[in-house]
Parts: sequence; C-alpha cells; structure tokens
Amino acid sequence: IASHHSNHPNSFHFTEDIRTLNLDPLKKLINEKMSNNDILCLWASLECTNFSRAKGGKPRDADSRTLANDLLRYILTIDPDYIMIENVEEFMSWGPLDENGKPKSKYEGVDYINWVNKIKNMGYSFDWRILNSADYGAYTSRKRYFAIFAKNGYNIQFPMPTHSKKPQKGMFGNLHQWKPVKEVLDFTDSGESIFKRKKPLSENTLKRIYAGLQKYISWDNSFILKYNSKKKKSDDKEFNNTVSEINTPLSTITTQRTPQLVQAAFLSKYYGTGNNVFGIEDVCSTLTTKDRIALVQCDRKKHFIQRYYSKDNGQSILSPAGTIMTNDKHALVSAYLLNPQWGKGSNQSINKPCFTLIARMDKAPPYLVNPKYGLCKFKIENQDSETMKLIKIFMKENYIYDIKMRMLKISELLDIQGFGSNYKLLGTKADQKKFIGNSVVPIVAQKLIESIYIGIIKGEKVKVA
Repeated sequence: IASHHSNHPNSFHFTEDIRTLNLDPLKKLINEKMSNNDILCLWASLECTNFSRAKGGKPRDADSRTLANDLLRYILTIDPDYIMIENVEEFMSWGPLDENGKPKSKYEGVDYINWVNKIKNMGYSFDWRILNSADYGAYTSRKRYFAIFAKNGYNIQFPMPTHSKKPQKGMFGNLHQWKPVKEVLDFTDSGESIFKRKKPLSENTLKRIYAGLQKYISWDNSFILKYNSKKKKSDDKEFNNTVSEINTPLSTITTQRTPQLVQAAFLSKYYGTGNNVFGIEDVCSTLTTKDRIALVQCDRKKHFIQRYYSKDNGQSILSPAGTIMTNDKHALVSAYLLNPQWGKGSNQSINKPCFTLIARMDKAPPYLVNPKYGLCKFKIENQDSETMKLIKIFMKENYIYDIKMRMLKISELLDIQGFGSNYKLLGTKADQKKFIGNSVVPIVAQKLIESIYIGIIKGEKVKVA
C-alpha cells in the first residue's frame, strides 16, 4: 500500500482488513467527491492464491477462498454503477473443499455461480472474458479472468485486441504482432558463469538449461539480424529483408550501426508442464510473485553482433549497422529466459512475450541464461552429473566456451509487467517482486476502462437483464 501511495499520492488508501473495515468513512468520501453525473466503478482484484494452479496440490485456505463474499457488503454500501473483477481463470471453479483442504471436483464452480447470482440479484447485468495481456501490447502473455457487472442500464463492453500472436492479413488484418520481451531486457549484463557458482546448480536447473540450449542455441540455425534491444527505441515503420541466413552474403555494412548475428535467445520458466521453452520474439508468460524466470544468452566470438565499444550498444532493427572495428568488439547474442516456477519449469525465447510473473519470484527467480561462444574451456570431470556432461558436449559441438545466467532485474520485471522501470517500489527485493507478480497488467486495466468509457460517451445503454 505504501508503494502504491508513493506513485499515486492523491489516492486515498485504507490499511485495513477488508473483512472488518468500517465502510462509513468510505461512503462519506464517495459522497463528497461525486457529482450527479459521475459514474461510480468498483474494481476488485480478489485474492487468488487459493484458486490459482500455481498452488499445485497443496491444501487450499477456505477462508481465503471466501473473500469474494466480503465484496457484497461494499456493493450494498456504495452502490456502484460498474463492478469490475480480476482473478485467475480457476476462480470460475470456486467450490467447497473436502476435509483435507482439496477442492471437491463434483462441486467445482458451485460457489462461483452462487456468488455471481447474488450480485445479479442486486440489479446487475453480467459478462466475463479471459483476456491475454499480450493481445493489448504488453510484454507478458499473462491470462486472467475479467468480469464486469453493470446496472442502471449501462452497457457491458470488453476491449478489442490490438495485437496478435499471428496477425492475419485481410479485412481484420490490422493487428500488430505480439511484442517480444527482448525489447525490455538488458543484454549488457550477461550474468555469472553456471560453472563457477559457490552453490552448484541443481540437476533440474541443469536439465532446463540443456533443454533451452537444444531448442534455441544450435549453430546450424544461426542467422544475421539487425537486432533491437532495450537501449534504443524502434520506429513503427514497416521493413523488409531485415533477416539473412549466415550462408548468404551479408548486407551492406554502413558507418552507423553493425548487424547483429543472432542465434536464438530464449526464456526458461520453472513452472507448468509440456513445452516450457519460449522464444524472445514472443511476449513473456505470466509474471508470478516468485523469481522463476531466467534469461539464457549466448555470445559467439568473432561475429558481427552486439557492440561493446559504446554505451548505446542496443539498437533498433531499423537502423543501419555500426562501424566494424579491427579488434574483437562484437558478439553473437543468443539468450533465453529460464523460469523455475511450478512443476518442471521451462525455457522461453526472448523473441516472444514473457510468461506470467507470479508473486513468489523471491523463492524461484526468473533467469537470463547467456552462453558465450568460442572453444569450450570446461572439460568433462568424473564428478559431473549426466546432464552436466551433456551440456559440456553440446558446448564443444556448438563452439560455446561459457554459459552465463542471471536473475531478471526489478527494472526488467517492471517493464515486462508494464509499469515502466521508473515505477517506485518500496521494501526488499523479495517484496518488490511479490508486488509485481500480484499486480494487474496496467495496459489491460486501462483498455477495460477505456472500453467502458467509450460505451458511456456514446450513450449506449441496455435494459438490465
């Protein structure tokens, strides 16, 4: 709450238990601030920990799962025109628990339906959607449940997507491509070698790294790309022929910028099952409250890629290449993210949106993994695990002389979620990561409010069902 107040000092904040807060001061405040023509909207991001699949097989807290019922007295007290709800998708499965704190599958959704009906019986119409933040220009593919209740004849309207994973040409082909998370990552900080750590990496972490290397760091799949990183803004102009295979002649080298030789950079996440490796050209998946994403990055020596001789080494893919120096000042950027969230975890390309960031990123932080290219300098030792041996063999075959990995920075997590790196957060790093993972992606909240506003100014009203 203190962090929110530092960014929004003109907002009123109540540091109270929502279940016991005296609502009279809130009602008085609303009456003082509102005029007759104002539209009152109540936003509720209901506690989601004991609904989320991130909870895994652990017992649920029945008291936490019933906090949505405490919203009812707020509705009765302030009588809002709109009620907007945000939660995890599993909120719709809200039902009773057994004696072990596990959901009764037979009664999944019973409590949710009853809760919706209670609010509808207060005179509200109702609709809901599952929205992916990447569809609205965010750098994360966080999917969440959003519901809207409306009364007094006001229309319910959800925002249209502005971006798409695979934009289609034609009548409805005006959507933008999902934003790649690489645009907000700092590749100048490659991290620490995975071979020189005080505490050796676990076998599971090594397996995730190896999976990412196999999928994204293959010499045969290298290509030359005029690379776009965090340090420079890109233009919105269309462009063609910006990518070339390494087996074809290089395009003209100008005196302004240098081409980037990219071999796939990717993200690795430590939660979920199935395909947990993603490209940096995609949005990041959901940010959680734990540190569960790692960026894996490869640099092959003696290729014209990332510039290390000036501060603004990141550049727009629309810019000409930089001056080619006589000494070794360029490196091949091949990074990916490693996410140690629930389950076996996963890797993800930095050419995609980031996966979901969750609240407990302090326990399982997301990492940037950064292989360095050249002759492998690490020999296979007798004490090496089977996965470590496979990694070293892969390094030798693909000319990787080191692999570096680091946690994503607070500033990067803020950019991924959509707050901007200058957003003020108080507390420890663990606290700050929890705040980010628990937050609503700002652009989605903005688009929802804008959509409702557009309906209001058009005078669109419907009869309440």
